[in-house]
Amino acid sequence: MKKKRGNRVVRWLVGSVSIAMAVVVLAGVLLAVPSWKTRPTVFGASFDAQHAAGLGLDWRQSYLAVLDDLKVKRLRLDSYWSVIEPNEGKYDFIALDYQMDEAAKHGASVILTIGRKQPRWPECHVPSWAEKLPETEQQAAVLNMLSVVVARYKDSPALKMWQLENEPLLDFGGCPPEDRNFLAQEEALVRSLDSHPIMVTDSGELNSWLPVSRYGDVLGATMYRTVWSGRTDKLFSYDYLFPAWIYRAKARLVGLVRGKPVLISELQGEPWGARPFVEMSQEERRASLSLGRLMELERFARRSQLPEAYWWGVEYWYWEKEINNEPAFWEAARNSFIE
Repeated sequence: MKKKRGNRVVRWLVGSVSIAMAVVVLAGVLLAVPSWKTRPTVFGASFDAQHAAGLGLDWRQSYLAVLDDLKVKRLRLDSYWSVIEPNEGKYDFIALDYQMDEAAKHGASVILTIGRKQPRWPECHVPSWAEKLPETEQQAAVLNMLSVVVARYKDSPALKMWQLENEPLLDFGGCPPEDRNFLAQEEALVRSLDSHPIMVTDSGELNSWLPVSRYGDVLGATMYRTVWSGRTDKLFSYDYLFPAWIYRAKARLVGLVRGKPVLISELQGEPWGARPFVEMSQEERRASLSLGRLMELERFARRSQLPEAYWWGVEYWYWEKEINNEPAFWEAARNSFIE
């Protein structure tokens, strides 16, 4: 028993020393590089029509409220494979065309997520006809789908950049193992078809950002401060582990090593718990995201000094407003979109 306890102590000490060394290195990077000429962080929002509809909302009404009422001018939209190609070779762009057209009408710019792995569970949104294909055949189908999507939207006046896959080097969701060669193939294909910048994304807290920053032109990092741990069945906070300067230092390191800018691709703005928030009590929802916490997250994102931050959760704010008659989140976030 003593030997096991001793081994645990040794592992804890080694882990602590490793973390301390990493913090020292990052601090050195932060202090050694001259201060950036930073602009205030500007905010946009991700919007998912499927998610809004799943909450019992009229997704078109929800989307127009984001554009007309909140006056969001920077959007991140998705192009789920299961939605746009429900049957092999048969495409349905009605919903996405509407979103891109309305963004253009409202003078909003769009980061359009493309590929097999995109935000929201199960991450890899594969149509039923492709689910049982061998991986090589499924990859070929992904490349074909990418070609169609890029060709359709590359000339949209709303398009700002592509987001290629979602956290492709993070083992999360119902997805195949990471495949860096395939990611490189996807990038090469998109570049051969269009000249818009490409963003790749990574976890803000779980990875170093350097491996994935080999790809694309821009790095997008998520920023989640309170997460649900399935291992402990409890909420876990990063507040004391990752202060704002850590994100800033990691971004500077990416700038030094790769010469690429970094933005916040996904800023936590909806509750996270053991089950979907529609099944939580109000007390459970507020445990991970209170109104005060939302405003704290905005201030934290600004302190990181990253140039852009895209809120995750506008559908939740609208759900609280329309279904629960609680407009506080919607109203509180409004000022963050003023540029």
